[in-house]
Amino acid sequence: MFHCGHVDFLEEASKRGDYLIVGIHGDSVVNKRRGGNLPLMNLHERVLSVLGCKYMNDVLIDAPMEVTPDMIASLRITEVVHGTESDDSSNDFSFDDRYRFPKEMGIFTTIQSPSKFKLQNIVSRMQKKQVEFQRKIDRKKAAEREWFDNKYQNGNNKNNNGTGK
Repeated sequence: MFHCGHVDFLEEASKRGDYLIVGIHGDSVVNKRRGGNLPLMNLHERVLSVLGCKYMNDVLIDAPMEVTPDMIASLRITEVVHGTESDDSSNDFSFDDRYRFPKEMGIFTTIQSPSKFKLQNIVSRMQKKQVEFQRKIDRKKAAEREWFDNKYQNGNNKNNNGTGK
């Protein structure tokens, strides 16, 4: 999910050159690495979100996990950057493997992420709001049940006109 931490990082990355390409992994790649019900947004939605960011110039749709020499040559990449913060916690494809070729070519740079904001921040907020919302629903249901019980189960079966007929 594209969030403010990504925007801050892209702003910093854009200062390093005159053309910034952002790679977006496909849904199956994200799901394999992150599991669960991820990604929250499908590839199309994620691409549209990133395209709305003013700090990038182009998107590599369905980017592979590994930055290859062919990719570097065909896209004329002069620098590959990665931030110090990441939403990725998977260990099945190591960081070193993903960036092996750019490192060997001397074009890999780790830049300080300007924000520590991560997807987990959003998930935590959603979980907190879900708990609050559920409490609100439970209070409303209890109030409705009390009203219903008072109106219909306490022997007060009068019609709305008050005549009891």
